[in-house]
Amino acid sequence: MPMSEEDDFDDIDPAMLLEQAANLEESGNKEDAAKLYNEVGNIYMSYAEYEEAHDCFDKSLTLYKGLDDDVGMSDAMYNLGVAQINLEQWEEAGETCKHAMDLFEKLSNEEGKADSVYALALANLGQGDFESAMDLFKDAQKAYKAADNQQGVASTMMDMGNAYADKEDWDSAVKMFKKALKVYKDIDDKAGTADALSLLGDIAELQGNQKKAAEHFTEAAQLYLEAEIYEFSREVVERAESKMWDIPKSTRRRLRKVIDAVIDALPEEEEEEDDDDEDFDEDFL
Repeated sequence: MPMSEEDDFDDIDPAMLLEQAANLEESGNKEDAAKLYNEVGNIYMSYAEYEEAHDCFDKSLTLYKGLDDDVGMSDAMYNLGVAQINLEQWEEAGETCKHAMDLFEKLSNEEGKADSVYALALANLGQGDFESAMDLFKDAQKAYKAADNQQGVASTMMDMGNAYADKEDWDSAVKMFKKALKVYKDIDDKAGTADALSLLGDIAELQGNQKKAAEHFTEAAQLYLEAEIYEFSREVVERAESKMWDIPKSTRRRLRKVIDAVIDALPEEEEEEDDDDEDFDEDFL
């Protein structure tokens, strides 16, 4: 979901920032405290620590409400909704995202409105309301197109494809993943292209088309490698390699070269450090 995907929070200690936010709030500087709580929430989201993120966004939202700051409220409210989605608090997420959508609309923030409609679609899907979710995905897609946000367009297509796949409507799922694939290729998003190819490979595999699955997995592995997402590249190339004897010889020869090149280019997996030395008891000597 378009949110803070490009943010890099490596080497930032959220606990320290959280303490700073609390100090700001205690000193009466509610505006800066609200901003910092929101930022810390995004950091926790990047670490997939959703409970902590939820608490930060909730504190930020409370402060922004007290300040009567609609812009701050809309941002914190949307972020809170995303945290609730990740916590599978579907009903609460739906209400939060609806309020965020209304606020963004009031502020004429079309990009924010598109994001909140997208989030609302996910919340509805989580509640089992498939038809409503699909309508909202389409609304979000239109809004992203109007804003020329092709990343958002592709993301909605991917989630629609996943929703169809969950219902085992493979034809519709393939159609959506192929649409997303085209958009990702158009914007030269290697990771997104690889994601779409990998999902198409999954479906081909389920349908018994091992040749197509191997082709999709091989191309995905190559793109993950180029995007430096080595873990995914390694996983997908192994799946492609496992199909080498289930496909025609000519295809095997063609893919084998690519697979070998990917494997050769992948960095070695880091071995976990052996803690035996730390646990060694010198009294045994």
